[in-house]
Amino acid sequence: MNCLICLKEITQKLSSGYHSKCLKDLFGTDKIDVTLAESRKDLVTDMPRKTHGFSISGVQMKCQLAVKGGKLQLVDSGGQFIMKPSPEEYPNVAENEHATLKLMDRVGFEVPPCGLLKLNDGHLVFVIRRYDRNFEDGTKYHQEDAMQALGISNADSGQKYTAASYEEVLNLAKKHGGDAVAASLFDRLAFSYLVGNDDHHLKNISFLHEPAFRLAPCYDVLASSLYSSAIDSPIALAMLKDGEQPKYHEEMANGYYSGSDFIEMGARAGLRSKALAGRLNRLIKNVDQHAPEFIQSSFMPEDVKGKYKKLVEQRIKFMRVL
Repeated sequence: MNCLICLKEITQKLSSGYHSKCLKDLFGTDKIDVTLAESRKDLVTDMPRKTHGFSISGVQMKCQLAVKGGKLQLVDSGGQFIMKPSPEEYPNVAENEHATLKLMDRVGFEVPPCGLLKLNDGHLVFVIRRYDRNFEDGTKYHQEDAMQALGISNADSGQKYTAASYEEVLNLAKKHGGDAVAASLFDRLAFSYLVGNDDHHLKNISFLHEPAFRLAPCYDVLASSLYSSAIDSPIALAMLKDGEQPKYHEEMANGYYSGSDFIEMGARAGLRSKALAGRLNRLIKNVDQHAPEFIQSSFMPEDVKGKYKKLVEQRIKFMRVL
């Protein structure tokens, strides 16, 4: 059996499903009762009363959790964690997000501690530590998503897909954080494409302002295109401003983006093409090396694992820069 946090094999005779160290890394202690509910139905029934301050993103419900009296509990506010069960329409999203973020962590991205919780009926739910507040004392950190940073109103939620392009967000990152922050965002956008995350919209890109302007840790990243039958929208935003398409994507018209398309996007935001090519090839090498391991050790069903591996292999072929 693999650990529900690190996805590595549990060699000791443990019934909890977790390594002791992994529990400490995620929850701050290994002496914790992580039982939430008898079933997914029981959990979801209780969640609407506990979701104040959080929106329903698409069809995926979210709520806050806190450690109280040695037990994980749903709370209305001040939670230390975000918990998300898989939607009924899209089973195993929790397992998908967990495996994807663990892969991100392995290839060098900043990812908050996260894991899976097992309900008594066997359902798994995703839990991740909040990055926007201090884990020990609850102090809030100054952060804003890309919509806020660009001065775009949240009145129309659909604008998170249409109000700006990735090029414009890269320009914002470069303006306030320099080449390093913009290049880090470039890496994340490329990773998202490699793993089929077609929902990397403006509200899924956030920045922290202290001690200096930087990208917030990674969140809401999963192979969401596995749940979509369409190929005509493999990314959430327009790549270039004014709806312009990168050269390769426009010429080939096959629905896929290439590494050269990403380099064109980064170059238009003022980053050096040669440096971007090097970053992209390093990222592809890391994903190619580690994705099969993390997908296979995940708790996704075998057929979903196969589809995920095939998706990554296909994307890598298009993204390699010669």
